[in-house]
Amino acid sequence: MNIQFRIHGLNAGARLPWLEQQLGKLQSLIPITSAQVMLEHRRGAAPAYETHVHLAVPGPDIHAAARDYRLEAALLKVLKNLKRQIERRKIRPQLRVKTQRHHSLATGQRA
Repeated sequence: MNIQFRIHGLNAGARLPWLEQQLGKLQSLIPITSAQVMLEHRRGAAPAYETHVHLAVPGPDIHAAARDYRLEAALLKVLKNLKRQIERRKIRPQLRVKTQRHHSLATGQRA
C-alpha cells in the first residue's frame, strides 16, 4: 500500500508510524492499493484539527473526514468511520442474497 501524507500547520511526525499501522489493520479487512491522508491544524478555528483519508480500494473508493479539538481524537474518528464503511461494504452482498432468497420464497419461485 502506498501512503501519501499532506500535513499543514503541525508537526505530526511521531503520529505517522501509528497511523500507518492503523491503516495496515484496515488493509487486513479490504485490499487497499493507496491511501491519501491529510492532517491540518487551523489556528483560530474551532475545532482546530481536521483530518481527511481517501482509500483506493476495489470498487468505489472509501473516504472519511473528521474534525476535533485534539489531533488524536480526529484521527480516531476518521479510522472508526473508515472501518464502519468497510464492514458495511462486506455485509451488503450478504444482505442482498438474503433479501433475494426471502423474496423468492414469498412469491413461490425457486432460487
